[in-house]
Parts: sequence; structure tokens; C-alpha cells
Amino acid sequence: MKLIPFAILSILVFGVMLLTANQFSAYALEFAHETMWGEKGVAQGQFNQVSGIGVDSEDSVYVSDFAGYTTQMIQKFTPNGTFILGFGTFGNGPQYFTNPAGIAINSNDSIYIADFGNPTYAIKEFTPNGTFIRSIGSFGLGPGLFISPGGVGVDKENNLYATDFGENNNVQKFDQDGNFLMSFGSPGLSDGQFNNPADVAIDSNNDIYVTDSSNNRVQKFDQDGNFLMKFGTFGSGNGQFKAPIDLAIDPSDNIYVSDSDNNRIQVFNNNGTYITQFGNIGALHELIKDPVGIALDSQGNVYVADGRDTDIHVFSPIP
Repeated sequence: MKLIPFAILSILVFGVMLLTANQFSAYALEFAHETMWGEKGVAQGQFNQVSGIGVDSEDSVYVSDFAGYTTQMIQKFTPNGTFILGFGTFGNGPQYFTNPAGIAINSNDSIYIADFGNPTYAIKEFTPNGTFIRSIGSFGLGPGLFISPGGVGVDKENNLYATDFGENNNVQKFDQDGNFLMSFGSPGLSDGQFNNPADVAIDSNNDIYVTDSSNNRVQKFDQDGNFLMKFGTFGSGNGQFKAPIDLAIDPSDNIYVSDSDNNRIQVFNNNGTYITQFGNIGALHELIKDPVGIALDSQGNVYVADGRDTDIHVFSPIP
């Protein structure tokens, strides 16, 4: 039997490992508009003003209705948009909503929803069937307090992160029981500072990404909140932003950013290098008018909540 030299064998093994690690990004460089669902209204499956979206381990889709003022401010759907259930009632108590926004779902399928309406100013946690678990945070400027919580994310240890785009302009971290752990960021334009941080997402290395919306950039931090890098400037070109809002991260740690005022989704690698964009070309009904929420399912499909058309667009990766 002819032996393969070690150097060549190493290259072959590395190549297989690289293919496996990058399998997702290999086919996720282009996306096609698959379908859309939802419409304006207050009935089941309708929305008044979509604001956030999340996908659980079963690929069920949760959508928050920012100004629904109904008994179903959070709705749960199948991937094709079939209504499953609704929960979340307008009100002032810990289990109620005023203005539900960002959604994050941990590995246990606990649903976290940011509510920045007066007087709750907190993160609400629910089970997948809509049973209230706890309220995390309250109004204020100190640790564990919020002025306007808007975006939420979870890491692989199920720690919860929340952005506060009000006077605090920071990101706060809690354990899975809702205990405050740390915060980072302050108002400003410098590295590590924010002007309306809209959302937060965490990659497989526990690095933290924050959409710094009014500064038109994304900032990256380590798990201790230390600034690492930033990418994006104001504009309409590749890699530029006009009010980036939501974030999602795929298994290869590619970063998906809802570029709201440019009416598109942009994709970057974890070093901030531009890869592609979608949602701004195609037939009229396929175009995103105001992407306010973004989430990925286990198949790499991208769900985009359109704040202007009040519906959900689904984009599938092209093999």
C-alpha cells in the first residue's frame, strides 16, 4: 500500500475539516425569496406593527407586535406562517406588555422579549406555550435597570444580554435566572460607546456584536465587554449602513444585519468583511421596505420582519 506523505495528508485532513466547518457559509452566500406571510390587522396571524422575531429549536417562529394593543402581542407560527398560538396582554404588570420589541430564545426554548413601554421597562421571559416565567429589570439608570430595552440575545451558556437604547446606551448581561452580571458601554461616538444600541447577538466564541444604530456601525466585544473591533459607516454602499437594527448569527459565525433605512439585509464574516446582501432586489412583493427584525432557522432560512408592510419575508439559501 502506498503511503501518503504526512504533509499531504495534513493538507487533505485540514481541507475536510475546513469544508465541514464552512459548510453553512459555502451555500449561504446567496439567498432567494421563498415566501411571505402576515398582513395588517388585529386577528390571528395579522399584525399592527411587527417589531421583533425569533426562531426556537423546533423552527417555530415568534413575532412581537410593537403596537398591537391586543391579547396576543406575541404570536407563534410554523415556518410557513400557520398560526399556532398567541400570548402577551397589554398592561402594566410584570407579565404584561406595552411595547414588545426584540426577541431571543435560549437553548431551553425560553422566550425573552424586550418591553420598553412605560412603566415596565424590562425583559419578559415566557415558555414556548406562552406561560409567563419572570420579568427581568425595571426602570432606572443603575445596574439591572433600563430606560428603553430594545434588543436581546443569548450566549451558549444561556446568559442573557439586553441593549438599552435610552439614556443608558449600554448592554447589560444577566444569568439565566435573571441575576445581573455586568454591563458595558456608555453614550458617545468612540470605540466601545453607543448611540442607540438596537440589538445584540453572540457568536460561538462568546464574542458579542451590537448594532450601534445611530452611529451606523456594528461593534464587536469579547465576553467581558472589552472592545475588539467595529465595522460599517454611514452610506448605501456594500458594508455601509443607514440605521442598522437587528442581528442574527449563523453556525459559521457569519453576521446578518438588518440595514433598515437601506431596505436590505447585509451579511458579514466575524471579522466584519462584507459577504453579500439581499432583500433589495427582485419582484415588488419580494422587496423589504423596513427590515426591523431578523432570525435564522436550523435550515439556514432567514426570516425578516418588515415594519412598513407589516409582514414576514422568508429567504432561503441557494445551494
